[in-house]
Parts: sequence; C-alpha cells; structure tokens
Amino acid sequence: MKNTALLGLLALIAPAFFYYLSLNKLVSFNQSSDLNQPQKMLVKVGDECAGIADNSVANMSALVEFQKLEIQGRKINVMRRCMKDKGFIENPSWLTYATPIAKSNAINQSISEDEAIENLRREHMMIFNETSQQPIYWVHQS
Repeated sequence: MKNTALLGLLALIAPAFFYYLSLNKLVSFNQSSDLNQPQKMLVKVGDECAGIADNSVANMSALVEFQKLEIQGRKINVMRRCMKDKGFIENPSWLTYATPIAKSNAINQSISEDEAIENLRREHMMIFNETSQQPIYWVHQS
C-alpha cells in the first residue's frame, strides 16, 4: 500500500516538475532574445532605410563633382528621415565619441570640424551592428 501511494505521489509530482523546468527554460529563452530585440530591430530598420535611400538616388547620375555631392547629400537626408520616422535618433554617446576624432580629422585633412563630423556621421550611420570599439550611431527613441 505504501509503495502504491508513493508511486501515485511520484506520478503527480514528476509532470509538475518537468512542466516547471520547461517553463523556466522558455522564460529564460524569451528574456535572452528580448535583450537582443532592439539590435535586431535596428538591423532590420537600418537595412530597410538604406534600401530606400539607395532607391531615392538610383536614377540620378553625376556629370560634375558638385552633382556627386548633391546625390550623396540627398541619399543621407533620405536615410535620416527614414530612420527618424521609424523612431531612431543620433546616439548622444556616439557624438561624444566622434567629436575628438572629427577634430583630429579636420586638422589632418585641412577641413572644417563641421565637415569632419558630417563625414563621420555619413560613414557611421550606415553601420547597424554594434561593436565594442565604438558606440552605435542610431538609438531608438524612448
């Protein structure tokens, strides 16, 4: 009789224990994937906006140097507006990181600091994967 009662109790506890373990794994999996969700969203939105920006200048051709700058400016403007529409803004940490680099580049290239920072912006706004070397350009508005 004791063995039957013990087996019955074990039969009731075992499924509850396995359910608890599987629920715990599911919850921890969702938490780890949620941590990566903003990064995935940035990559998706960034790629989408980069495609829109490329398409916005696809039919334009430059005959003189000024037209090349105009095309590049239009493409970057479309990229900025698209990212803003999707809820992304320039990361203040990126600006803090980039300012000393821009000052150095301005001196080395004999250009203004404004032009140097804009050149860095144009380069870094097209990077959507975070690295440990520098802050990411885009952050989602809260």
